Amino acid sequence: MKINKLLCTLSDCYKTNRKISPTGLIIHSVGCPQPNPYVFQRIWNKPGVNVCVHGVIGSDGTVVQCLEWNNRGWHAGGLANNTHIGIEMTEPASIKYIKGSSWIDLDPIKTKAHVLATYRHSVELFAYLCKKHNLDPLKDGVILSHSEAYRRGIASNHGDVEHMWSRFGLSMGGFRQDIKNAITSGGA
Repeated sequence: MKINKLLCTLSDCYKTNRKISPTGLIIHSVGCPQPNPYVFQRIWNKPGVNVCVHGVIGSDGTVVQCLEWNNRGWHAGGLANNTHIGIEMTEPASIKYIKGSSWIDLDPIKTKAHVLATYRHSVELFAYLCKKHNLDPLKDGVILSHSEAYRRGIASNHGDVEHMWSRFGLSMGGFRQDIKNAITSGGA
């Protein structure tokens, strides 16, 4: 994992300069077949855009950091913006959305490789952020997907990340445990 700090200094979100004391982390998925994390930084780094997350993860382990970890992001569409760091995972170019969070796989080998790689790098980044902010990934409400945050009433209605992960046997429970394992093994 390599963090490339390219803050979205031109975005309205950045310019508000609101701070948070992070009590958790939310994993998002970008919602379109775009594997390049730098694309999102360029889209969000301008005035008039109502979205900005803290970071975007590519399948090669690149993390593009768009906000300081303690800046209030615009990622959850709800109260979670006040408490949680928001991280987006890129999605493979080998999928096509057909309706909502439903998608078809145009190249199963490439799709699986991308999803598993972004998952692995997300575990590494989340372990790092948990250590940095003294967060226990197994504590209730600390590590959430966007859809879990919605079900708790603190985010807008989205299906990510489970809509992507479930096809590959990945789950939020497993993600939280993998983060904990990375922390305890010294991998973060």
